[in-house]
Amino acid sequence: MIYGLKLHVERLEDGGDYHYLATSPDLPGLLVAGDSPEECITMAPQVASALLTSMLEAGDPLPAHLQEVKDLPFQSSVLVEV
Repeated sequence: MIYGLKLHVERLEDGGDYHYLATSPDLPGLLVAGDSPEECITMAPQVASALLTSMLEAGDPLPAHLQEVKDLPFQSSVLVEV
């Protein structure tokens, strides 16, 4: 199955090892830290997939507001830095 997730990427100002953090209002528990926004966005699908797989294997329900993408083609958004 394919799910569409909104990501919220913010800059971390805590002086830690990572400079950005991505979370999702659609998937509580999704946390992706990286050195750049692009790194967080690139890693988010893998982390989300592992989290969803873990939830399913444990018999936990998926978030009710999670949107499954059922038909192709579908629309998505990307950020491009120039």
